[in-house]
Amino acid sequence: MKITDKTKAIIYFRPGDAKKVGKNCFYVNQIVWLNSDGIELGDDVRFNHGVYVNGYGGLKIGNNSGIGPYSMVHTANHAFDEKKVSQTQWDKKPVTIGEDCWIGMGVCILPGVTIGDRVIIGAGSVVAKDVPSDVIAVGNPCRPVKTRDGRKIE
Repeated sequence: MKITDKTKAIIYFRPGDAKKVGKNCFYVNQIVWLNSDGIELGDDVRFNHGVYVNGYGGLKIGNNSGIGPYSMVHTANHAFDEKKVSQTQWDKKPVTIGEDCWIGMGVCILPGVTIGDRVIIGAGSVVAKDVPSDVIAVGNPCRPVKTRDGRKIE
């Protein structure tokens, strides 16, 4: 697939595409969109090309937040116990992404995570724990490294 400025498609979500769809929510070209009945989008939420979203455990995304290309949001995992892997049930853990967030390219957000408001998550990060508001966070595992006003976090 070749995507250029001339062929790029901006596709707006319709009201039935999720449990809640705010105004002006869209995705670019194609995304994987699973278990939409557990997904709530604020206004002006955007998803770039190739994003994978599974709302099985519940997903809320605040106003003016964007998800970069090829990122993943997981809201459930296998509930491992004494059973064979093929017999495990799903362990649902909701994910919340605050308002005015930017999730960079190739980020993996794992079940149960809350990302605060005005957060930037750097490309390729694996978000396994909560991220507070007003920070820039990067890495695997993802951790805050600076505040949004540029102060380093030790």
